[in-house]
Amino acid sequence: MSRKFVGGLLFILLAGSATPSRATDLVGAGGIGVRGGSLLFTQDQETHKAAKPRLSGDLVFSYVSSDHVTFDVTTGYGWNRLSTNNPNYFVVTATPITLSGRYFLRDGKVWRPYVGAGGGLYVWSILSHDLGSATDPATFERLRRARPGFHGMVGMERRMSKHIGMTADGSYHYIMAKDEKRFPSGYNGDKAYAQVRLGVTFFFSLSEKIDTGLPE
Repeated sequence: MSRKFVGGLLFILLAGSATPSRATDLVGAGGIGVRGGSLLFTQDQETHKAAKPRLSGDLVFSYVSSDHVTFDVTTGYGWNRLSTNNPNYFVVTATPITLSGRYFLRDGKVWRPYVGAGGGLYVWSILSHDLGSATDPATFERLRRARPGFHGMVGMERRMSKHIGMTADGSYHYIMAKDEKRFPSGYNGDKAYAQVRLGVTFFFSLSEKIDTGLPE
C-alpha cells in the first residue's frame, strides 16, 4: 500500500509537466496537504549506527502569505528499524509538530523551487520488539521525550491547477534531545534525521463570501 501511495504521487508529479496550467494568485488562501516519503536518523551514535530507513508521512496545513512566502503547520510520523541484536532496542521514531516558512523563487512560473526553515516540538522514542517504550536499564526512565528542534528544506512545487499543487522536497531535522542524566546507558545524544518526501496540496479560499441569496 505504501509503495502504491508514493508511486502514485510520483506519477502525478511527472505527468503534471504535460498538464496545461497557469499561474494563479493564491495570496490569502489556505491549503491542506499530505506528504509521503522516507527518513533516516543521522545523529546520536547508537541510533545512527543501527538505523535503517523506513517510511514517513505528514499532514500539512498551509497559508499563502504572499507571492513568495507560504507558512506551514506540519504534524507527522516517521520511523527507522534499529539493526541491533538487543530486542529492547528495536525501533526509533519521530513525531514532529512544527511551524515553517517557505520562500518561493521564479515568480509566475508553473515550476517553482523553494527553500524553507522552521522549528517546533519533536516527540522521539526508542521502542522495544513488542513496540512498547524501551527503558534505560540504569534509571528505568522511558526512552521517550518531547524536545524542541529545528529544520531546513529545499524543494520544488508544481502548480497543477488553481486548487492543486504537487511538491517534492528534502529536509534535515535536528532535535535537541541530549540527556545523559536520565539515559546514562545510551541513546542520550541529540537526534537528527534527513527526509525526502513527495506530496499534494489542495488549496481553498479563506476570504470568499458564502452566497446565501439574501441581500447585503
